Amino acid sequence: MATRMDDEMVHDYRYVPEDFMKHLMSTLGIIIVLVLVLAGLFGVPEKQPLTIKSYATQNPVAFEAMATRDLNGQGRIANYGPPYNNGTGNVESGLQKLSGIWHPINAEQDFILHPLSMAATINPQISPALRAFESASRAQQILWANNYEAALLAHGQVVNGKVVVPPGNYGPVPALMNATLQLGKSGLMSGALIRNPNVVTRFNNQNYLLFLQGDPLHQAAAPLQLKGEQWGIIHSAVPGYPGAWWMTIPTWIYQWPWVANSS
Repeated sequence: MATRMDDEMVHDYRYVPEDFMKHLMSTLGIIIVLVLVLAGLFGVPEKQPLTIKSYATQNPVAFEAMATRDLNGQGRIANYGPPYNNGTGNVESGLQKLSGIWHPINAEQDFILHPLSMAATINPQISPALRAFESASRAQQILWANNYEAALLAHGQVVNGKVVVPPGNYGPVPALMNATLQLGKSGLMSGALIRNPNVVTRFNNQNYLLFLQGDPLHQAAAPLQLKGEQWGIIHSAVPGYPGAWWMTIPTWIYQWPWVANSS
């Protein structure tokens, strides 16, 4: 009886052939076209990366000041402490001290002198300044670098593509910094910094992100509200797009004074 009633109900409807694969493929095609059109209209929410080349080109005086601090041992990484070196400038916790130096960095050699020695093989004019600096005592090197950094911050300006300062007791540092600036502008500095035959991966002692630590990253992050005290990690690097809202709670914890200011 039930079967007869079901048959009568089915007979009330018209049968038509259907091709579900055709519907699946046509729907998929519509979605792909829609995605491509929207991507073409709105692009990808990516900000141009901060590179050594872009920073050297746009901020030559600040670039030389940053490089000079690597020479005198006052740079962000030069004086950081574990896991990079024995510095005391930025150690955040006792755990870092306990971990020891497992990612050793000598900022003066790795960030400045070694890349310049590589550049000297194709530009011999760099060699005399390198020899003069390396043959001087450490105290003399620091004096030259300190004098040049002070002159840069007070009077540095760009003339015909070169950074110039008033005459002073700088030794070979101006020549070294000009060579470093030209190396940065050429785009070759990044390759020189990661040239480590003992490391397979791209990230190593001379990674250019470590070279740019300090003012370059802070200057790029501040206008985008990406610094720690600005709740940075939950903001987007591209205005108009959502940031990492799911990181709100960890970011909130880092705003607590006893967490943010702990050493």
